[in-house]
Parts: sequence; C-alpha cells; structure tokens
Amino acid sequence: MLDPQTLLLLAALAGPHDSSAPVPSANDSLLASVIAPLVPAGQKLRVRTGFGVTEGTAGTVGPRGLEMRCQQGDGWSLPCSEPLAWSQIQRIDLRTRHHGQAAKIGGALGCLIGLATVSSAAAYSGPDGGEVLFAGVVGGIAGLCVGGLVGGLIDVAVPSWKTVFERR
Repeated sequence: MLDPQTLLLLAALAGPHDSSAPVPSANDSLLASVIAPLVPAGQKLRVRTGFGVTEGTAGTVGPRGLEMRCQQGDGWSLPCSEPLAWSQIQRIDLRTRHHGQAAKIGGALGCLIGLATVSSAAAYSGPDGGEVLFAGVVGGIAGLCVGGLVGGLIDVAVPSWKTVFERR
C-alpha cells in the first residue's frame, strides 16, 4: 500500500508539463551568471518590475529568473511564487548597512554644539580662562558621545539600498 506522500509525488510527476513557462534565452543565462554573485541567498532585496515593487529575501538566481523567499513561522524559508522572469525585472536593490555616516555627522555636530554651549555657559559664569577651556573640552566630548549615539541609532533604523541591477 502506498502512503499519502508517495501518492502525491506520483500525481505531481504524472501531471502535464507546464508548457506556458517561458524558456530561458541566452541573454537570461548571461544575466543570471552576472547577477548571481551579487545577490547572495538570504539577503534582503527590493525588486522593481512593471507591476510594482516587491521586497523579500533572495532565493535562487538562475536563467529562469530571480526567486524570492518567504520566511515561515518555524524558521523554514519557502519560495513565495514562481521566479520573477528577467524580462519583467527592471531594477534590483540589495539592502546594505550604512557605514556610520550618520554617526560621524551626529558626532561632529554634537561635539560642536556641546563645545559651544558649555564654553559660553562657563564664560558667562566666571572670569577664569582655564575653567572655560576645561568645560569646553568636557562639553565637546559629551556632545560627541550623544551626537554619535543618536547618529548611530539613525544608521540602524533607516535602511540603505544599493542598486545591483538596472535595466536601461
């Protein structure tokens, strides 16, 4: 007696071949070979087609197109649908990490604001120049830390996208 899984497998194999599936061209194979190293499996992607924008996780890249993956609740990743054909894809953006640009800008601005604020407050409070210099340095360091922290949080919160393919 055959178990249910074997019966389903036999039924799937005995079904008619999908002749409506597009046959990959030489250009599709070339595109796949160029883009495959740029799009690692499991990387977050944003794909623009004529139908709109799709965001997801990269699956396989092949001559038939780009397969997007869906995360399941138990940790498994399954294909969301049929691969997106190369003729439909207009642009592929890969999610990347910021390289600390906002943290650097935030740190510099925080340092300048802290230096100016504490120095001017210390200058108004007393005539001693040594205390003003010390207070300015402390204010600059504190501003640097706070500004860098705020910039780092912005770096983490705002996604960055790098275009790896664009049809012209």
